[in-house]
Amino acid sequence: MTPDRHWQQVAWHERRSYWELPEEERRDIRDALQWEAAALARHADRALEDYANFSGTLDGQLVNGDLLATLLPTLRRNPTQGYEALEDPEGRAAVHLNALGKRLRDRALAYARGEPVIIFMGGQATGKTTGALALGPAFGAVFDAPHTDPQGLDFLLTRIRRGGCREVHLAYTDRAPEGSLKAMLARSEREGRYVPLDRMARAHAGAPQTFLAQAHRVGKYLQLYHVRVDEEGPGRMTEGLEALASVRTPKKPEESVVAYQLQTAYLSLLRTQTHDPQAWYPRDVLAGLNRTLDAWRRGEADHLLRRFYEALAPRGPEAGAGPRGTSAGSAP
Repeated sequence: MTPDRHWQQVAWHERRSYWELPEEERRDIRDALQWEAAALARHADRALEDYANFSGTLDGQLVNGDLLATLLPTLRRNPTQGYEALEDPEGRAAVHLNALGKRLRDRALAYARGEPVIIFMGGQATGKTTGALALGPAFGAVFDAPHTDPQGLDFLLTRIRRGGCREVHLAYTDRAPEGSLKAMLARSEREGRYVPLDRMARAHAGAPQTFLAQAHRVGKYLQLYHVRVDEEGPGRMTEGLEALASVRTPKKPEESVVAYQLQTAYLSLLRTQTHDPQAWYPRDVLAGLNRTLDAWRRGEADHLLRRFYEALAPRGPEAGAGPRGTSAGSAP
């Protein structure tokens, strides 16, 4: 399936977040996504074959919910608005996608035929998918998601064992929140997907605790790994008890502290972008992220976004080079 790239040809300063649209337009998007997701769930076998034919899914052995959502035509036409609409509690498309995701999980385990399985976990934009694609071919199935909910991870581990896989590897990718923020913003321009800052803080704060909670399973059927990622990419990897020690030793910040770090770093980037002639962060993504700030910071962020829009608008669609390596608003 060829991805739709027309959304990337819209000048960045002209893009609009789903949350900025009139309610009637938002309802049309929600209804379209719900109808498409329900159709996929009704014809799950065909939908999962389409997923397996995507590049970057390792022929379907990689289980990734964000990639699964790209089966929706409405989301492909405008990924930023599509992913945002999936977050809208007024929509029902996510319910059908969750059901399809369970079928994808079971399909991957069935195709694994008892071979070793690897799970990648950690906060968003820490390099999980990069690691999954690099190491995935050596395993029967690969699960790529934050997996920071302890009960959810326990359920997945139980389901994998019941599927006949007796050897499971769990890799925790760890990155400073500020570095993850920059990586997430760069990805948002390439893929149209961003992560609300409150959810990002929750995942980054919860990941180490969830990882450490698996200590009692080490050596029985679970192998643990800790990969620290920095600006240059993946750094030193530790394994087993050493991995547990490397995660346990540093002081664990509270979710509120991580949220403060992320919001401070985001506002700093937004101030810089306002004056940067090479500014490239998509306006729709910035508008969506502004909604996830604490109320006392949202006013400043909205003011900076207006200044960013005023500075960028006169430059037209050729303003600055983004991470695609092409001019803003040009074809990839």
